[in-house]
Amino acid sequence: MSTADHTPRTDRRNGRDRDGRGETRITADPALPTIVITREFAAPPAHVFRAHTDPALVVQWLGPRRLTMRIDRYDARTGGSYRYTHTADDGTAYGFHGVFHEVRPHTRIVHTLGYDGSPDNVSLETTVFDDLGDRRTRVTTTSLMQSVRARDAKLATGMRDGIRDGHERLDELLARDGDNTADRPGTTAQAAADSRTPADEHRRVAHAFTGLVRAVPPDAWDNPAPCDGWTARDVVRHLVEWFPDFLKAGAGVDLPKGPSADDDPVAAWTVHSDGVQALLDQPDTAHRTLTNPHIGELPLDRAVDQFYTADVFLHTWDLARATGQDETLDPRKCAELLEGMLPMDEILRSSGQFGPRTNVPDDADVQTRLLAFIGRTP
Repeated sequence: MSTADHTPRTDRRNGRDRDGRGETRITADPALPTIVITREFAAPPAHVFRAHTDPALVVQWLGPRRLTMRIDRYDARTGGSYRYTHTADDGTAYGFHGVFHEVRPHTRIVHTLGYDGSPDNVSLETTVFDDLGDRRTRVTTTSLMQSVRARDAKLATGMRDGIRDGHERLDELLARDGDNTADRPGTTAQAAADSRTPADEHRRVAHAFTGLVRAVPPDAWDNPAPCDGWTARDVVRHLVEWFPDFLKAGAGVDLPKGPSADDDPVAAWTVHSDGVQALLDQPDTAHRTLTNPHIGELPLDRAVDQFYTADVFLHTWDLARATGQDETLDPRKCAELLEGMLPMDEILRSSGQFGPRTNVPDDADVQTRLLAFIGRTP
């Protein structure tokens, strides 16, 4: 994905641009109405792709540093749409919007890009993620515009600086926020978690779960799930039923109620998840408390993060396994949860929340170790 910086700049070099960290190439074919943007990143395709599709990550890098980004919606799935605004210090706003025509996990994104300031000039953006091996990814974005004249006008806005700045920010994000942190010896996963707000973390985790929910074939909702006696439908049912009662009893919060998981599991989850996100996005939520006889009194947003968002993350694997979808979990989050659970092994086991640990090799990856800890068979 690319976003032009639409404020005037003096840098108007043609051909290829390079920055001091990596190498961003911006090429304009003189005969075709295209701009091709290429850069390599020191992270595997799954993590670079996630940074392009997870709104909680996109907001941290897309566009120049001097502009503040606000995302109104960002539904990065085939058929989804997005809208966001970049705002300068003087209040000038630059709005962008479009539709995702194809989102192919870890390999390809195709979407339109419209700018509010030039409504007649909509481009088609195709971004390809090439695995270079050795934990490196080449990202190539081809912007196809309606005419060479429209292409040249876009180049004249100073977009090169905005793209370069965004790529530097993405480099920084991948360095601190990918599985580099989750599995690197001598680092602490909790240190990475400390910089994320409960609202951002829920947005990220719920986004991944929502993608799975929407991709479940209609005839797969009654497939058996890894939890004994559960189906895929029961995974959604569990999340939309236990948490509203927990919130109501502990904080007096009523979440919006959608249809039952029996009637429409997709709508049941969507209404519920949107309600939780709206709660976490409210400025006063961080100053409210939740009281429970088993956990005592906690800040409301922390309670949601610790008990509910973590539950959604763990059941993401269950739903993926039940419906034959991609079972890959964020290794950083896996490491964070495992690090917090290990000291509580006996307490968690005696509570009945998890079954007996399953045996896996000592050198298993962090996702496998987490799943084994909570009693799943990876």
